[in-house]
Amino acid sequence: MWTALSLCILVASAAVLYDQLTKRIPSRLRAEEAPRSAFGLVRADKLSSHASAHGIDIIFIHGLGSNPDTTWGPRDGQCWVSDFLPQDISEAISASLHKDIRFFFYNYDSYWKRDAVQARLRSLGKSLLDHITSKIRRTEEEQTRHLVFVGHSYGGLVIKRALIQASTNPSFANIADYTRTVLFLGTPHRGSSFSTWGSIAARALQPLGSNPALLQEVAYDSLLLQDLHEEFENAMRDKLWVINFYEQRKTRVLKVWFIQWEEWCVREQSATYSKVDKIGLPVDHYSLNKFGSRDENYEMIFRKLLETIWPIASQKQRRLYSVPIGTVESYTERPRLSAAVNEKLRVSHQKASVPHALTIYGLGGTGKTQLALKYVEDHQDDYNPILWIDAKDEDSVRSSFERCASELRLSVDRTQTQGSSLVDSPTVQAVLRWLYSRKDTDEAWLAIIDNADDVSWGIKKVLPKGQRGSVIITSQDSQSQKLVGGGCEEVRVDTMELLEARMLLLRHLQLNLEPVPQDIQEDCDKIAERLGYLALAIDLAGAYIGNETDQRQAPRQYLADYARHRDNLLQSEHTCGLSASDKTVWTVWDTTLEKIERRHADLRPGWLLAFLARFSDGMVQDELFRLASLSISSVTREMCDETAELPEWLAKVLAFDGKEWDDFYYRQGRNVLIRYNLLQRTQGDWDGVRMHGLVQWRATKFEQAMPWDHWHLMATIAACAQLSEDTARPEFRRHMITHIPDLSRKCLTRLGIDEARMPFVWRTVGRAYFNEGRWKEAEELEVQVMETRKRVLGEEHPHTLTSTANLASTYSNQGRWKEAEELFVQVMETRKRVLGEEHPDTLTSTANLASTYRNQGRWKEAEELFVQVMETSVRVLGEEHPDTLTSTANLASTYSNQGRWKEAEELFVQVMETRKRVLGEEHPDTLNSTANLASTYSNQGRWKEAEELEVQVMETRKRVLGKEHPDTLTSTANLASTYSNQGRWKEAEELFVQVMETRKRVLGEEHPDTLTSTANLASTYRNQGRWKEAEELFV
Repeated sequence: MWTALSLCILVASAAVLYDQLTKRIPSRLRAEEAPRSAFGLVRADKLSSHASAHGIDIIFIHGLGSNPDTTWGPRDGQCWVSDFLPQDISEAISASLHKDIRFFFYNYDSYWKRDAVQARLRSLGKSLLDHITSKIRRTEEEQTRHLVFVGHSYGGLVIKRALIQASTNPSFANIADYTRTVLFLGTPHRGSSFSTWGSIAARALQPLGSNPALLQEVAYDSLLLQDLHEEFENAMRDKLWVINFYEQRKTRVLKVWFIQWEEWCVREQSATYSKVDKIGLPVDHYSLNKFGSRDENYEMIFRKLLETIWPIASQKQRRLYSVPIGTVESYTERPRLSAAVNEKLRVSHQKASVPHALTIYGLGGTGKTQLALKYVEDHQDDYNPILWIDAKDEDSVRSSFERCASELRLSVDRTQTQGSSLVDSPTVQAVLRWLYSRKDTDEAWLAIIDNADDVSWGIKKVLPKGQRGSVIITSQDSQSQKLVGGGCEEVRVDTMELLEARMLLLRHLQLNLEPVPQDIQEDCDKIAERLGYLALAIDLAGAYIGNETDQRQAPRQYLADYARHRDNLLQSEHTCGLSASDKTVWTVWDTTLEKIERRHADLRPGWLLAFLARFSDGMVQDELFRLASLSISSVTREMCDETAELPEWLAKVLAFDGKEWDDFYYRQGRNVLIRYNLLQRTQGDWDGVRMHGLVQWRATKFEQAMPWDHWHLMATIAACAQLSEDTARPEFRRHMITHIPDLSRKCLTRLGIDEARMPFVWRTVGRAYFNEGRWKEAEELEVQVMETRKRVLGEEHPHTLTSTANLASTYSNQGRWKEAEELFVQVMETRKRVLGEEHPDTLTSTANLASTYRNQGRWKEAEELFVQVMETSVRVLGEEHPDTLTSTANLASTYSNQGRWKEAEELFVQVMETRKRVLGEEHPDTLNSTANLASTYSNQGRWKEAEELEVQVMETRKRVLGKEHPDTLTSTANLASTYSNQGRWKEAEELFVQVMETRKRVLGEEHPDTLTSTANLASTYRNQGRWKEAEELFV
């Protein structure tokens, strides 16, 4: 009994002791004791997540009983794999390779002491392959990535088993094929000295769920390890770069006071084997993989790892960059355009012949090629190869393809190339086939098709295609995006922004000044403005000023030289070699102009451009040509000999089909010029075209022997002749008069206009100025008309008297009553003597004089003349003749001005009723008489009656003439005045604002009628006590 009891006590004591000795052994089943790292492949770096083809994946695998948290660095310290290895790699190699490298931990459950997974080496190797395949080698592109393994201790054996299995299993063949390097850190190829003690411990811990099998597998010189190594060498011989690192210090097993027990964990003869590199480190087994800093041991492993990467790097970095030119030293970044290019090239058109395509188009000289080059240089690591094709002409394209084929090392039978067409050229086809055949596993390629300005010869047929490709096209042709079938993005390059232009000029100046003086910046801005912010012109100007001795004064000197010698500067080739282009502003558009003239000979687009260049600021509204077409024939007869004709091309541009302008040929020619960006379409109230200032300058040099200014004058006069007709909208006058050229006698003589025909020019344009309220300009022309007719026709000729009367009317409109009166009296007396007192022209001049008296408040004299005119008109022309009714209305107005409301009202009613019966209720003259009667009611305070008539007139004019017609605006203003007189300020204000804004837009801010409507609105504000708003308008 005591024996049994003793035995029980002994067992119980042993159990308690066993528990006390093992309770500190952690279990992976307890969350607080499990490793922080997830199982499987865990990303060790924070670099790019993109897995490009042919990149590198480096996988770190820990040993027995460990995990990534404790293997690769001191506990709670730095982990060299994630904390400084990626940074050191990126600093040691190019950015292009660095972003193609990924770092991973492989975390598998190798814990053998407690609650262990009952795994074996074979299953662990298979698990590694499964994780690699399912996580980081899923796509065809990923499967081309190179693999580098780093295994510590037992982790090296896992790597060996995995690679053996990969070499024999087709599902994992790409892993074996693409594994390039293995770094073994203390791997027990022959086994470990600790295996015996470990196995004993594992068996002792079996009650806790240990896994002795893992320890037994690393028994020293076991058959399992010998077979493993033999299989590994057979499978991977000559395929891998293997480096064995081994410990040169024993590992401390136990230390009691000054007595310690040390033992080799993995001896050198086990950690290394023949015919591969071996490197000893002065550390023990557990320090082969832990580096808290960049010490010499870390540096050794880092250098070897880097050394193994270089062969892969050299292969990946052997990038083909077949671009024979580069951005110039003075290149100035254009952020908005660069961002647009980047954004557009990210757009994918999956159904297109090439998924990423962009055309950079715009006027020649705007910097398209340099913009493309900047993108290429910034992204040269994103593509392989990058090919540059000069598409200026067929010969240039052929030469470019030959260069690309040579650099791609393509085998081409050169003898077959001779005499073949471009599309059939073996060299061209070889390059196109090579690009087209690139697979998803290959790197993306980029082709730049530069100077594709002429697409007529068939550049589209040799445009590279392929699903791995991107294409950039630079062209002056705005239709160049159609070269790529299935979809192509586009970026239009226009002139530079002010700051960009200034920076470009400053780059040429060798000023070591910071900041740049304000006066130099301002001079640079003026140069840029003079050159219309055209990149080529600014770069050439920069080369010019950069060549000056005094750099501080160079910009100001250039401005002075430009003012005196513009043509010479813009044509000079002296600075071509110092700028981005071999072209000048004089030559940059030559090829395009020659080409479109040749291809569109029937449209003569070059001649149309030269003609348009004669108009103000290089901007021409379509309305001008429409008006000119309506009267160009009659104007040609007036200004030239009876036999004179327009040149055929201009006659087509201004063709008139008997009803309206036939703009077919104009649109066709214009569209060709717009296509090549020599013109830009303008939209708005008056659609038209505009051209860059330097294009305008260059176009004026085209066929200079032709009478361009004469043709321009004829078109301008023809358009002016229509301005006062029903076919024209009055609001176009202010645009039209900006195109009127110098009409001095000297200039007209130079243009071949003889003196007898000059008055027609002056009278036509003077009428346009008169109707626009430009009294001063009208007066100058009317004086010339009058003086010329006096000299050529005589003082009493009817035409002379008409021109004198016109001048008098202009004086009257300016309030120059005395001068107007003298001329009206002169005209009236002469007509009385020459034509008789009852002649219609005599009566008209008498009425004009009467109006002048009335405008001066000389009511009695005005009344006498108006009565005389009216009575004579009744007797000679009849009571219902329009002239009789006009004279009656004039007399009524005179009565009204004197406050003789009853007499004025009777006459206004008589005129209105007669006009309604004879002309109709909606005739402009009828509406005028109705408005006059309304004014009479208003003057008498009969607001209701006045309002009814004014509303009637306004609504009718809106319907018949349009809301913006001057007469409609006048009737609206009259109604607003009636509201104002009744104290209805809100309604008055709304109408006055409407009239003022419309007149500003239609007539211009300085037109007399606009100023009147502004004053009316100001008065309305004042009457409401809104002094501040009233003051602002009155000022």
